[in-house]
Amino acid sequence: MGDSSSSYRAPWFCREMNRADQIIMAIPDDAASKLWGVDKGPTNVTIHTEDGCVFNVCLSASKGKIFFFHGWSNVVVHLGLTKECLVVFNPLDPTTFKLTSFIDGVSRGSSWTYMLSPSCNFYDIPQSTLPKSYDYSSNDVTSTVMIDNKTFNVSIVTYDGKVGFTVGMDVIVSLFQLEVGCLLLFTKGFGHFFYLKVFGKNGVEINYPDLDADEAEVPPLDAENEPDEHIDGCVTKFVRMAGEDYFRIPDPVSRKAKLHEGLKDLNIRFLYMDPPLQITNGTRREKRTNGRGYRYALTCWKKFMKAARIKMEQAAVTLLNNVDLNVDDYTIRIRIVRLWTRPTFNNPRKIYCYDMIFMDQEGTKMQAFVLQKNTTGYEHLLKENQCLTIRNPSMGENRQKSQICSYFIQDQSKCQHYCPRMQCACDSKSFKSPIDVIGFVVKCLPSDDKSDNNNGKDEKKTTFILEDLQHHQIYVTLWGCYADQILDFEKNNKDEKNVVVVVQFGKYRFWGGNLYVSNLYNVTRVLINSEVKEIMDFKKRFIEKLSPEISSSYSGLSSPVVKTVTEEFLSDLTFYPIGSLNSIDTTSFVVIVGTIKSFASNNEWFYNACTTCNKKVSTTTIVKQKQDGTDGVEEVTVLECKTDVCNTKNVSSVPRIRLYIRVQDCTGIVSLTLFEREVTKLLKVNANQLLDNNIELANEGSFPNELNSLLNIKFAFKIAVSSFNISKKSDGYSVSKMTNNPVILSELDKHFDTIQLYFF
Repeated sequence: MGDSSSSYRAPWFCREMNRADQIIMAIPDDAASKLWGVDKGPTNVTIHTEDGCVFNVCLSASKGKIFFFHGWSNVVVHLGLTKECLVVFNPLDPTTFKLTSFIDGVSRGSSWTYMLSPSCNFYDIPQSTLPKSYDYSSNDVTSTVMIDNKTFNVSIVTYDGKVGFTVGMDVIVSLFQLEVGCLLLFTKGFGHFFYLKVFGKNGVEINYPDLDADEAEVPPLDAENEPDEHIDGCVTKFVRMAGEDYFRIPDPVSRKAKLHEGLKDLNIRFLYMDPPLQITNGTRREKRTNGRGYRYALTCWKKFMKAARIKMEQAAVTLLNNVDLNVDDYTIRIRIVRLWTRPTFNNPRKIYCYDMIFMDQEGTKMQAFVLQKNTTGYEHLLKENQCLTIRNPSMGENRQKSQICSYFIQDQSKCQHYCPRMQCACDSKSFKSPIDVIGFVVKCLPSDDKSDNNNGKDEKKTTFILEDLQHHQIYVTLWGCYADQILDFEKNNKDEKNVVVVVQFGKYRFWGGNLYVSNLYNVTRVLINSEVKEIMDFKKRFIEKLSPEISSSYSGLSSPVVKTVTEEFLSDLTFYPIGSLNSIDTTSFVVIVGTIKSFASNNEWFYNACTTCNKKVSTTTIVKQKQDGTDGVEEVTVLECKTDVCNTKNVSSVPRIRLYIRVQDCTGIVSLTLFEREVTKLLKVNANQLLDNNIELANEGSFPNELNSLLNIKFAFKIAVSSFNISKKSDGYSVSKMTNNPVILSELDKHFDTIQLYFF
């Protein structure tokens, strides 16, 4: 995607797509004015895609802006463009454009993009654009980067398996005064030659015709440089203090080597060794702290220190359990066990900070974060399973949403493989830490979509049951991308019944007498049948304990088919007239049709439910010491829940709807119990809202007017026939579901007519 050979030259422009751009996309004002001037542009243009297809797209104008409109959606569908895709337009002439699309920053060809961050000294090169025949891990490479016919020498180095530009890019950023948020568009040429285009924050290409790239400032002499000695015309002997993460070259040496003209390898001889050792080492450029000029240092400093047989004194390491708020000078050594990022508020593609959880050699965990703008020089080290040494931290309070503890550490020193200005957290007894669970999937409940999150987007949800080796069971509910991970595994492994799932850093709560675990924002990690020793051992031991009868009842992650309301009422359930309910002799779910005629109770329509188990709570009076410090005791009224889960705990309550209704058809009348879930579906209000609107009526024991709207309405009810109903020949059935869908009622009326004919 190099420059066009045509004599026509107009600025390129780009745009990161949003949802609206899939239908109609605005052209940047600066690009439109340079293409067509202030007058009205053409009515339509031609767009050429990378795969050779041509599309005719009409232009539309509104409120001073020009848009790609009719025909643009055909381009979007053809290229599969979605939200956050980047599209770049190269004007071949005023009415013809070449379009290149980028997904995750990489195009189908040999081009990729990089968003300029506040501080960066390593620019990733995607693996797909690297030549297959060259091993970048063995040698550092000096490449040529061209921008507006000006060339620069830029080092390509390998850090932790990633290949990227380093020294030399700082010269480009400084010389062209590139701002944070600019978009860099790289195109791979022949060998180690690259083209670079820069797009401003407005999405329009920036040209630099008046800059002279050869006027780089020669670094001035460092004040702290030690004296050097000239042995002959080409060799310089010098003394230098070695740092543990760098080895800087004195300015006279860098000038003599002409490093300001281009980076090169230096031959280094260690004269103190017997016999003297000579090695070849690369160089790198770094900006001075005062911002004026550059200085130079050796690359691969670990290799250099090893060859030079220089050993740095190791600081004493403090364990996380021994961190003292009153001590400022100490060192911790940890491994990152979980890492995630948070975007900036106004740009979701830009990283604001790195959050992490790390652990020391004793297994003690802490929480930490570091601002992206403070990660200069070590951002490539921030990855999971990386071991770091952090020196001289200080404590701070943890106020993040996803907490594993209540205090932070802020680190402001330097050390090997360490992260300065990192904030960490220590343990606190007042916080309930996230939970790690492992279990065998015994059942998966129907998955569904939920759209009541803050941003209004649909969010997938899936729930399944895990069982451990002691046959304890818990419910696991996962949302969003974690639910997608489960559903993708189920889709690709439909016949797999033996599934072990590990949930790390999950949050938990008790509900209805059961333990529920769910993902903790984006902190959680989920492993499914992974090739991990602990998972494989657990799976083997669990299967050995399974009997064939129990194993056949486990469904794994195969989700049951979610039935529609019509299927649930018409396909699998047995229909009964109300007058025939007493003839049922087995526990089951049945369907009845009837009209709500009245409320069975004149003074009760809600109850106070336990927030833990959802059962009814009652009040009781206890005697306790007075709280004002005086002698004696006082009677206090407290809430009491008598279930096994809550009996010994302090409980709280929330109002829930519970209606006793009388339902009638032509064969009889029956009492049913209706709960909040079904009432909320019909009336769109819950008990709290009804009480807020009708608190006086509630105190008098009457029904709110909103509930009266249920009277004299015909419904189909799915009810549960329990063993109590059968043995006592008693009504008082619980409603599982209800609907007034006219199609369902019509079909059930046909069943009713058939049954009536049979009886008569």
